[in-house]
Amino acid sequence: SYFLVVFMAFSLSQSKLLLWIELIRKSLKMLKLPNELSIVQVDVLHQDLLSELNNSRDICLDISDVMSADTASVQLLCALQKHLLTINQKIAWVGSSDALTNAIEQLGLSEYLASESTN
Repeated sequence: SYFLVVFMAFSLSQSKLLLWIELIRKSLKMLKLPNELSIVQVDVLHQDLLSELNNSRDICLDISDVMSADTASVQLLCALQKHLLTINQKIAWVGSSDALTNAIEQLGLSEYLASESTN
């Protein structure tokens, strides 16, 4: 596994490499969000997030594949952020998603769900 990390280090940009180092250091597991965040997937996503919370305090979400997001999914992310803030943590965002960013902005939650990517 050491050689895999070294190989990955050569293929990543400096900022992505720093993120991977931080993820390894904190033993975070990255959760890749689906391309469609809608009320239909909220229950499954909720269960995935609960599982992550049981495994570690930090949550790292890869949003790079998100092509659409509705109010229910943003509400779930707000609930996650609210919980994490109570334990002095926050969501670590990886990648970028115009759709998710737009949904967050339209709901007036940009400051609460600051999704500055760490990629």
